[in-house]
Amino acid sequence: MNNGKLKLFLSASIAAALTACVTTDEPLGPINLAGTQAPLAVVEATSSTHDGNGPNNLIDGDLSTRWSASGDNAYAVLDYGQVSEFDAVRIAFSKGNERSSTFDILVSEDGNTWTTVLEGSTSSGLINSIERFPFASVKARYIKYVGHGNTKNMWNSVTEFYGVNCAVNTCLANEFATDEVIAADQAASAAAKEKQKAEKARMAALRLGDFGTPVELKCEPTVSDCSKSVWWDVPLKPPVIPEVPKAGNKPGQNFDLTTWYLSQPFDHDKNGKPDDVSEWYLNQGYEQPELFYTGDDGGLVIKTFIKGTRTSKNTKYTRTEMREMLRRGDKSIPTKGVNKNNWVFSSAPEADLKAAGGIDGVLDVTMKVDHTTSTGEAGQVGRFIIGQIHDQDDEPIRLYYRKLPNKDTGSVYFAHENTLEGSDNYYDLVGDLSGEVTDGIALGEVFSYQIKVVGNEMTVTVKRDGKEDAVQVVDMSESGYDQGGRYMYFKVGAYNQNNTGDADDYVQATFYKIKTSHDQYNK
Repeated sequence: MNNGKLKLFLSASIAAALTACVTTDEPLGPINLAGTQAPLAVVEATSSTHDGNGPNNLIDGDLSTRWSASGDNAYAVLDYGQVSEFDAVRIAFSKGNERSSTFDILVSEDGNTWTTVLEGSTSSGLINSIERFPFASVKARYIKYVGHGNTKNMWNSVTEFYGVNCAVNTCLANEFATDEVIAADQAASAAAKEKQKAEKARMAALRLGDFGTPVELKCEPTVSDCSKSVWWDVPLKPPVIPEVPKAGNKPGQNFDLTTWYLSQPFDHDKNGKPDDVSEWYLNQGYEQPELFYTGDDGGLVIKTFIKGTRTSKNTKYTRTEMREMLRRGDKSIPTKGVNKNNWVFSSAPEADLKAAGGIDGVLDVTMKVDHTTSTGEAGQVGRFIIGQIHDQDDEPIRLYYRKLPNKDTGSVYFAHENTLEGSDNYYDLVGDLSGEVTDGIALGEVFSYQIKVVGNEMTVTVKRDGKEDAVQVVDMSESGYDQGGRYMYFKVGAYNQNNTGDADDYVQATFYKIKTSHDQYNK
């Protein structure tokens, strides 16, 4: 969690703007941030964590910005600078007309001793506008919002948050979800949907993937006997890999890519799907000059723009990413299922242990990040996934790198998806998901990571020169991945996690080591 404080001092002009946005005529419109008198100025807003949408968004008078934090008990605190009397909070919720959020409100005079004034409160789930939640009058300097997720997931997303005293700040009728307020909110939502249509049109244009150099998939006679109808012998023979990747080599000459296929955000054949490259073509020396190629230092460069074809209609983001394929080119083995193409946890049922291509797994990667996105929404800018374990539906791990435009270094953190609960739990390694890190990993800095699974225990390690290893162990015994029918595979590459920035903005990483290992069933 990010325990660093994010300071924000409200200027007189902002406070005036908050006051000016309401009148004493009790309007039915959706915005009512203050009463006829300006509320006390918040001198500092802090939070336990956030995803880049920080706590300063809670007090900016803008319902289109938000504080977002994942997980039960994530919190935000407002410091009013002096002890005052409060008897209510005004809160607006992101997607407040689609889901109901659950929260507690705590107050404190000194920031150490807290009193709960609202417990298990819920928003209406009917409006996006400000809702008022009264409580018995108390004296406080600090007001804390403690989130418990919402009716759809465990994210806490709040657009505005203020403490008020209704004896001083006129508390208006439109701060509750009455029929009239709901109608006004629906009208505002309809206008917002028109803007969303324009955004969908923008996204549709991004999905075309009609850019980049088409590369023909063909047999390479220097590698195989191309006169044969099936010119690859399975299992594909691993190449002799140099100790250090060499410039001028094809990617498949520097790395054993016989157990990987590549997904790209192009659609040059116009079939509405990404142009994937199977393991036998990677073994032949495939490279793509814009997104997948050997760099001047011998490393494997993998790049992904914001624009491009997605892997499915439901996927929001683009990727240039490799997927592990234990079958080594044997097309008789399906890509999906508990079979010789995929691996399972050693805690899986014995039938799955026998059927799988591997048991447990280790992924070792050495790499550097060359570029991250610098445009787009605060919650998305600068982030992408550099490694994963994927199962048929979910991800035991998504490993992220994130660097904010105003930071010299970036953070590395990961999400573990509990497939039984349908929730993500985030873990810090170097910095956290907010990207607010001082001693992080700079662009161009070489580092290594390892993902190791033994049974239901996953250990994630980040190594860098001159620093202590960052290690996080996750107990997955209650996450559901040891159930029968669950199969795993590693993924490595540049999976962009920004779809709101400029179309040509991109993420890019260079890889110097990509190595996997698995145990085999032996009873």
